Amino acid sequence: MISVLCSNYNSEEHIDNYLTYLNNQLLKEFEVLFVDANSTDGSLQKIDEFKFRPGIKKSILECDTRITVYEAWNKAIEKSSYEYVLNYNTDDKLFSNALLTLSKYSTILPDADVIYSNCLVTDNKNHTNVVNLYIWNNANVLSNLIGGCCVGPFPLLKKSSVVEAGMFNPEFTISGDYEMWCRMKSMGKTFVKLDEYLGVYYHNPNGVSTSPDPVRHATHVQQDLKIRSLYR
Repeated sequence: MISVLCSNYNSEEHIDNYLTYLNNQLLKEFEVLFVDANSTDGSLQKIDEFKFRPGIKKSILECDTRITVYEAWNKAIEKSSYEYVLNYNTDDKLFSNALLTLSKYSTILPDADVIYSNCLVTDNKNHTNVVNLYIWNNANVLSNLIGGCCVGPFPLLKKSSVVEAGMFNPEFTISGDYEMWCRMKSMGKTFVKLDEYLGVYYHNPNGVSTSPDPVRHATHVQQDLKIRSLYR
């Protein structure tokens, strides 16, 4: 069983597609935990009004202040019901077989703490134009992981392993996932990469980690350098 973690902030231009992609998942039963970071557009209302098919449990946690994506994931993990969690951003796309495939692999690979997959890359918010492929390195090799965040946009995580690692560190406002993977690897956790392509990553020009804003880019670089110094 899988708990999908969704951090939402003013995602109105993406949320209709996102909700449809979740509703089309072939995995019979799972839950989705939406953490809304005080949105000011109509995205929260759309989430609240959307009717998922039977078998999909929806929960909404509303925040009265703007919080980071990693703080949102931590809140969702604390409220999650199942053994595995999957962070899935509102501007990306999961193929219909994605959760079912990950669920099957978690059954045959019970010792895996992180299961991640290759993905397609698009420059279109509707995911209709593929411009690249992300074929990730083996994160079990520390040098690969230190060299860059090579776990992909929607990995399946064993909840108990994330809790044992201390949850996502909100100090890293842009590189918090990268820091978590390095921390888990330093603790001896096991990463498994799948060759399947399970979804599409949107290279969002306004994304937290992909924005060309010079201040944000400088912060991203500084955080990555700090992480490498901590775990190299």
